[in-house]
Amino acid sequence: MSSQSPPRTGSDLVVECLTAEGVNLVAGVPGTTVMDLIDALARQSAVRFVHTRHEQVASFLADGVSRTGALGVALVSRGPGAANAAIAVHNAYDESVPMLLLVGQVPGSITERRSFEEMDVVATFTPMSKWAVEVHRADRIPELLQRAARTAVTGRPGPVVVSLPLDVLQAEISADLVAAPRVRTFPPGPATGAVDAAVRVLAGAERPVVVVGGGAAGRPAEMSRLAGQLAAPLVTTWLRQSTVSHDDPSFLGALGYGAHDVTEESVRDADVLLAVGCRFSEFSTKRWTLISPSTRVVHVDVDPVELGRVYLPEVGLVSDAGLAATAITEALPDPSEARRARLTGLRARYLSETSLDSPALAGDDPAGKVGSAAVVRALQTVAETEGTLLVQDAPSFGPWSHRYLRLPRDGSFAGSAGGAMAWGFPAGLGMALARPDLRVVTVSGDGSFWMVAQDLETAVRERIPTVNVVVNNDAYGNTRDRQRSAHGGRYLGVFYGNPDFAGFARSLGAFGARATTDDEVAPALQAALDQDLPAVVEVVQDRMYGLPPGLLPPAAR
Repeated sequence: MSSQSPPRTGSDLVVECLTAEGVNLVAGVPGTTVMDLIDALARQSAVRFVHTRHEQVASFLADGVSRTGALGVALVSRGPGAANAAIAVHNAYDESVPMLLLVGQVPGSITERRSFEEMDVVATFTPMSKWAVEVHRADRIPELLQRAARTAVTGRPGPVVVSLPLDVLQAEISADLVAAPRVRTFPPGPATGAVDAAVRVLAGAERPVVVVGGGAAGRPAEMSRLAGQLAAPLVTTWLRQSTVSHDDPSFLGALGYGAHDVTEESVRDADVLLAVGCRFSEFSTKRWTLISPSTRVVHVDVDPVELGRVYLPEVGLVSDAGLAATAITEALPDPSEARRARLTGLRARYLSETSLDSPALAGDDPAGKVGSAAVVRALQTVAETEGTLLVQDAPSFGPWSHRYLRLPRDGSFAGSAGGAMAWGFPAGLGMALARPDLRVVTVSGDGSFWMVAQDLETAVRERIPTVNVVVNNDAYGNTRDRQRSAHGGRYLGVFYGNPDFAGFARSLGAFGARATTDDEVAPALQAALDQDLPAVVEVVQDRMYGLPPGLLPPAAR
């Protein structure tokens, strides 16, 4: 065999561009149109390739990488591979998560002939991505691929899809064609006049509230100082409750499905609402009924399109959330004693409503099965432990953590507000790969976990020691509860049989534990945390058990 190095190709240039953009991990599934790119990854060591058992998992894994602050990248082949990744792209777009999806495409010489697995990638992904582009010449790879990386993370983040035809990936390129330097732009700060206008509205408020969304992630100190200087309750949008520490004296919970009465009432009664990095989503606003028409709105968002999309602000600031919060805080006068006293009273009420010792929970545990309060208590220990990260899928257990789990550390919880089932386990794998210093614990329902459970093998093979709590009630619990409350208990399509999840984990070489009573949950979780293997902790619940007492599912509309 010849020892001569293979000629440099477009595939090599793709890898060089990813390296220049700081990417060190690509998740994907092999396929015909990406084999040259996978070979280029095999011939270098800067970028690790993790192959999964399904394109949906690879793309959710990339989403998880991105939520750690890196840029997640997924690699899939044409047609079916791209279609399998679409759910993750849609979810990332809905949640403003930056990620790159690289799609191998049929060569340009046979496009528009309905060749095998041909798909118009740009047309398919444009409605659900921040940008979708196809590269038609190898010499434009640095320009377009690196622009894609910048687009994903700049302004309002989001997924970008890059279609790479096979002939572009195989094309030989000259030695002087190289990756461009990595460039990142600085986020905008608020205009001085806008800050002054915002302060005039806020300073005169009697019942102000600060609503913080995902756009303020990573800015806990700025959000806390802002709420403190305003002496206003700070609430987060749905599943963004880790934006600040729950020990913050201004924190009053998260909006959305499962929110406490005091949380919603503080927003409903507000005379001025300061919204920072949020888009007034359906769940956070109770289908746009929570905010009074008489409430004056000051809205901060890096994306000018969001200002006035739902509620017309009296003052709109196009700005990075942290920069705007700092500027407003520094310009605000000291709050009145009346506002301080009101906040103190609301905070005391919030602490009372969120207590797991609440009389409303007495006797909630189903006989002979695990109650969700026991699961929350076990997870509370994880939440209070340094170096751990909780990742929550979309289980019917979700409202329990929403209402009762307290997060003393900001950034210690991640939840999917995009609604995609099966996000949690793969995203947790991505977070663990990107942050090996953290112990990642995911919480999924049995329905979500079993959609992607095959990739527990990936976790074992790649030695990714996530702990996966599977709350098993042998049902699609959210849909079951809607059929119970809105359709007269006519159940169809919601019940099924499950395997022994703990035994399934052990069959793949992972750790498996099973809890069938309240007392077994915490020891099983601790035993899993004591391992250096991927782990599954199966929590067995009654198939009719679900929501916290007094909570009904939102009606279908």
